[in-house]
Amino acid sequence: MSMRRTAAAFVLSTALATVGALAPVSTAGAVEHSDRAAAKGCVSKKEYRKLKKGMTIAKVKRITGTAGKQTVGPVALPDGQWVVGRAYKVCTSKKGAVGISFKGPKGKYRLASKSAVWR
Repeated sequence: MSMRRTAAAFVLSTALATVGALAPVSTAGAVEHSDRAAAKGCVSKKEYRKLKKGMTIAKVKRITGTAGKQTVGPVALPDGQWVVGRAYKVCTSKKGAVGISFKGPKGKYRLASKSAVWR
């Protein structure tokens, strides 16, 4: 498995492990609408589809309306780059999660990979 895939898998598994602490008490009436998603602090499928490689953490926050929770890093890589992993709640479930890894020079991270479990 490549280093990038390993990092992405680690970020998603960490996101799933921490989602219990991030999950709301109830998901009754969860709607996939960006305004409502932002108010709830979760990521909708529509917002997730808008996230593209190369986006900054700030741009991801503007799209999703939430900063999520930093779960990994910053961790130095052998090539001088750094990796940061963030976990986000999903609007569709208490058990699902979105994991995003950001990579770049320290402090200038860009979206490198994303994973989601919508269960």
